[in-house]
Amino acid sequence: MRLHSLTLRNFRGVQDRTVRLPALGTTVVVGDNEVGKSSLVEAFGLIFDLPDDSKSTRIRDIQPVGQDVGPEVTAELTLGGRELTYTKRWLKNRSTELTIVESDGRRQSWTGREAHNEAERLFHEHVDPVLWQTLMVSQGQSLVLPTPADAEPLITAVTAESGTPVDGASMPLVTAVEHEYLRYWTRGGRATGDFARSEKAVVAAELTAAQALKAMEEVQQDIRRAERLALDLEDVTGRLTEHLISVEELRERKKATDEILLRRDSVRHRAETARARLENHTRTRIERERLLDDVERFTRADAELSERRTDAEMVAKTAAETVHAAEAALADVVELKDARRTDVQEAERRVSELMDRAELDRLLGQQAELVDVRARIAAAGTILDRIKVDDALVAALEDAHAAVVEARAALAAGVPEVSVRRLGAEPVELSGTGLDCPSGSVPGELGFDEAAEVLVSGELVVGVPGQVEVTVRAGGEAATLRSRVDDAVRREQDLLKKAGVKDVAAARELLRKADTASAELHEARRTERTLTAGGDPGERIAVLTARLGVGVDDEAEGEESGKQPAVEGVPGQMSLFEEFASPHDTLFDDFEPPVAEPDDLAGAQRVLEEARDGLAEAERLLRDAEFAAAQARKAADEDRSEAQNVRARSEIAAERLAAAVEALETARAVLDDDAVAAAEVEATAEVEAVLEELTAVQEQADAAGADRVAGELADALAVAGRLQSERDTLRDALRTTEGRLEQSGRDGLATRRDLAELELAAVRSEHESLRRRADAARRVYETLSRHRAEAQTKYSEPLQSRIESLGRSVYGPSFRVWLDDDLAVSERELDGARLPVEALSTGAQEQLAIITRLAISHLVSTGQGSVPVIFDDALGWSDKARLRDMGALLGRAGDHGQIIILTCMPDRYEYVPKATFIKLDG
Repeated sequence: MRLHSLTLRNFRGVQDRTVRLPALGTTVVVGDNEVGKSSLVEAFGLIFDLPDDSKSTRIRDIQPVGQDVGPEVTAELTLGGRELTYTKRWLKNRSTELTIVESDGRRQSWTGREAHNEAERLFHEHVDPVLWQTLMVSQGQSLVLPTPADAEPLITAVTAESGTPVDGASMPLVTAVEHEYLRYWTRGGRATGDFARSEKAVVAAELTAAQALKAMEEVQQDIRRAERLALDLEDVTGRLTEHLISVEELRERKKATDEILLRRDSVRHRAETARARLENHTRTRIERERLLDDVERFTRADAELSERRTDAEMVAKTAAETVHAAEAALADVVELKDARRTDVQEAERRVSELMDRAELDRLLGQQAELVDVRARIAAAGTILDRIKVDDALVAALEDAHAAVVEARAALAAGVPEVSVRRLGAEPVELSGTGLDCPSGSVPGELGFDEAAEVLVSGELVVGVPGQVEVTVRAGGEAATLRSRVDDAVRREQDLLKKAGVKDVAAARELLRKADTASAELHEARRTERTLTAGGDPGERIAVLTARLGVGVDDEAEGEESGKQPAVEGVPGQMSLFEEFASPHDTLFDDFEPPVAEPDDLAGAQRVLEEARDGLAEAERLLRDAEFAAAQARKAADEDRSEAQNVRARSEIAAERLAAAVEALETARAVLDDDAVAAAEVEATAEVEAVLEELTAVQEQADAAGADRVAGELADALAVAGRLQSERDTLRDALRTTEGRLEQSGRDGLATRRDLAELELAAVRSEHESLRRRADAARRVYETLSRHRAEAQTKYSEPLQSRIESLGRSVYGPSFRVWLDDDLAVSERELDGARLPVEALSTGAQEQLAIITRLAISHLVSTGQGSVPVIFDDALGWSDKARLRDMGALLGRAGDHGQIIILTCMPDRYEYVPKATFIKLDG
């Protein structure tokens, strides 16, 4: 079965909602508390369970309170290879509609009771109720481990995967076999009753007979042992005598070879000394050859660098003369350029004056528009100055409000709720600390038949004066929950005070007004930047009038034609004319913008162009002269650098030559060249002579076997010690055996053996009769038990393997589980520690329950009987590391089936890869 969509209308608190679910993969349905997440699962169950005319209280409970409407549910799903669209409405305008699309495209429709019956038949035909209840985890049931032994699709899946059908024996046969088995054996397989007593009698008789027989056998063994020990003792004594003769011979050989080994060690020492002397003379010869090579090489280098130094200095002198001539030509061109620049500046001044007069006319019009724009900026700025709210503050307010709601929900779920009702005439008083009442403040005293629901995070005292006083104290976690609520409320109030609003909605409204004013301010400032891109027009007007020297009469005329009134009442703003003109200033009184004459400006521009052409020609000549001077300087610098480099290298070469000559003379003062060669030849001859003597001594030692004699003597002494020890041991054993034989002849062991054998035969005859019946009962019982155990192992092995495979992705390779007869997990092993499920932590039990359900879903996912896995508010007991691993597991499980998760805490499932998140709004 695959669920594609669910539509709820007028269902509890849901007015109209449609949730579409992927047919494959993991889907996380996120919503706050009481938004209607659990109603989705409840609605899917009701649409198949109850007809539209049902009067069940389950139907009355889902009708919205105070509304005369009919709850309606529409489900789209795939069931048994068919696509179903099933709609049902209860109570008001009752109706049932079912549409089925077959795999071949045929469409069938039913209405009314026929539609309900057909849908119920298909659901029960293709959905196993045990499997459906096993894989649908309701809210608060995530810790319950499933026991799916009666789920037919799972049984079919594990049977197919194990390859062996599961058979068993009837209970009457099992009981009869077990009863007969227990007559002779305990459940642990030990003999009991008459059979056990007979077995003990046989064991006692066998022991007596064995002891008598053993005593006789020991006598025979002692006789044979004494004979064998006497022969072994004689043999070892003879071998020891012969071996001691060979030991003495080896001692004599070792004395003779010790002198040869001492002489060989002396010759080896002399040979090592001669080799060291030869190596010293060889190193001296190599060093003398290196010194001669250095003197010759440095002499050639010094002569070559001296010649190059003379040439480089001549080239550097010629380059310096060339630089002087180029700099003189450059000075002449600079004077020409200065004359041409003076002509250009005069022409530019005339053109600039004419253009300034035209620019002044344009700026007067632009200034009027700028005054209006700045008034808009001031108004928007005034609004923004009064608003203290921004996006960050609103986001912080929303987070703080959500934290308050979450903390209060956690407080309500984590502290005790006490219900107090006054039933009699005596007053009931309530007091304490850390108290909350959903309906308002906690009353100090209850009236007659008045009740109060109180959440206790501190201490509640309920008293009837003079009669009873009850104190309710919350656990240690309640103080933490109460502190979280107080901190969250305090944080929200601080942010509201900072924003200057009464709630989050007011903050959002202020933020909207601020956005509007900010947009207006942005647009006005953009226009202002456009108008002032070239500078403030008023400043430019003042500059132009001062530059052109316009009179006071011209200013007055300009005010009549273009000046705008000053902006009044705008903070931080000032009229441009107020900024640049005072009431006593007559600069602009008779101002009239100059009118440019096109002919005069064109003539001035032509003169400017001609002057610029002359300046360009002078600049070209200057560039050429500068380039020529730069090239001459560069060449002179390179030549001078090369001369300095050659001079330095020549000096270094001379120093190296002097050092090499000095080192060679020093070495020759100690030993001349001929003496060095002669010393090496003499040392070589000495080494060859010592090596010949060492070879002769080694051949003499090899011929005498000097290196082997010491080892052979040590081995021979060890063998002699072993033979002496063996001889002493055999002598002691022979004396002990002869003493036992002497004592055995006086005990009458043969008669005791005969009586014991007769008693054993009688007891064995009686026991054999009981043993045949007990063995028959045991074979039947073990055969039946073995077949049942093999069937159970094959029955549970696929599910156990699948659970362990999924679990190892969370806990690691040491994870193992064991299943009981109901296929429920009974024990878990991790890192070598094996514990029953009841001994695990709450989080581990919840994780194990989820892994087991995913394993069951994986096994049945390929069959027609598969159903979605639904978790309502799971993983509430897992730490962050386990949430990451379980999230990855839920993501992989979605590759094999349909996983639906309902939660109000989406952060628990942020690690689920490829998950589809569906947000439910209130």
